[in-house]
Amino acid sequence: MRLLLLQDQMYVPSFGGGNKATRLLLEGLARRGHACAVVAPALTGHEGPKSEGEFREAMAARDVAVSTPASGRFRYEFHGVTVDAVNSKDVLSAAPVVRDRIAALDPDWIVVSDDRQKVLLPAAVEAAADRTLYLLQTIVHVPFGPLAREADEAHARAAAAARARLVISEFVARYLDEHAGLDARLVRLPVFGAGPFPALGRPDGEFVTMVNPCVAKGIDVFLGLARRFPDVRFAAVPTWGADGAVFDALAAAENVTILEPKDDIEEILRRTRVLVAPSLWPETLGYVVIEAMLRGVPVLASDIGGLGEAMRGVDFLLPVEPAERGPNGYTSPPQDLEPWVRALDELLSDATRYERLAADSRAAAYATIAPHTVEAFEELLAGIDDR
Repeated sequence: MRLLLLQDQMYVPSFGGGNKATRLLLEGLARRGHACAVVAPALTGHEGPKSEGEFREAMAARDVAVSTPASGRFRYEFHGVTVDAVNSKDVLSAAPVVRDRIAALDPDWIVVSDDRQKVLLPAAVEAAADRTLYLLQTIVHVPFGPLAREADEAHARAAAAARARLVISEFVARYLDEHAGLDARLVRLPVFGAGPFPALGRPDGEFVTMVNPCVAKGIDVFLGLARRFPDVRFAAVPTWGADGAVFDALAAAENVTILEPKDDIEEILRRTRVLVAPSLWPETLGYVVIEAMLRGVPVLASDIGGLGEAMRGVDFLLPVEPAERGPNGYTSPPQDLEPWVRALDELLSDATRYERLAADSRAAAYATIAPHTVEAFEELLAGIDDR
């Protein structure tokens, strides 16, 4: 099988859950003998390379050789996958590369992941609608309905014209049906690895940790907890959502340490006592929640979007007031911290409760990831092909 992935986020490094999911999927398919290729930006406006020099440094740090097959384009091999990285943060620059790679590779399947700037999916559908799969990992990137960051009729038509829509949670499947009358197939991406996973959670662990602190992800809840527990060490791992205001707020918190993001999330979780995921926007699933639970790190998560699917009935799923979206981005309404304070205090003060929740979390997460295999993805594609 020949598969081409199109995404408007960097392929390597992949700090976000969605980027990591697509990278590990393609690496798994490559190991099974499939020919896998990618078109993605080389640069980012967030955490990661912001210039050609930084891009080359990031690749050199990973012992990845980079060539330049055409102006404005880099090419490299990473774990058996061929990547064409466009030398731009603007995905509009990728459209000609997309057409070129589809023509050159003649892929059996074209997977378009999220497509925030609404360029890649129309290009793929125009070239080969019957081979295009629209993979939705972030619900606000849909082009319709009340949760869409930006409605777009042309992009909605492209979503409908794709051979199939793939979603990572039942939450998104229901949304597509309710707001666009579109069917979707639930896909379990092999983002977590095969395990076994080390039991890292410890009642005396180093940090109460938040990954990707920003307004939409609930930084106000995180900082509120840090203020309420001044003698507890907190850690923030900024990724794509952090801006200058976020860094300033984190720096002003005396008991908050900023940790660099890592290719391997286990390096972060090894230092984590409790993970907090206080998102104020509708998370599609919440990969980092499952990553923590797999390693016996207790999680405090918002009762919003697909996070309940990730938690799988394990404590603690906690209330929040959703973020409000305006022309200049998200704002956080006042939050009731008391349920979060009580939950965190319970875990920090009761080692027996902590250890029981750590064990429950591991058991639930192992059950969650059981269908997350490369073989299951191959079977899903075969089912689409046979319809």
